[in-house]
Amino acid sequence: MSFDLHRADGEVIRYGDEARFSFTATGHLVIYDGGHKVVFSHHSWDRLEEPVPSPGK
Repeated sequence: MSFDLHRADGEVIRYGDEARFSFTATGHLVIYDGGHKVVFSHHSWDRLEEPVPSPGK
């Protein structure tokens, strides 16, 4: 199922059907999209890490 991420700064990021998301114990949002992992801050969904290849890729 695709979804949109509406960030606090007004940016909207659209993710396709292959994307999955979860939350860490501290409330950060983790999105796995096409072999990449992106972590967003729980305060404003600002990126903490740029997309990096997932392990094993």
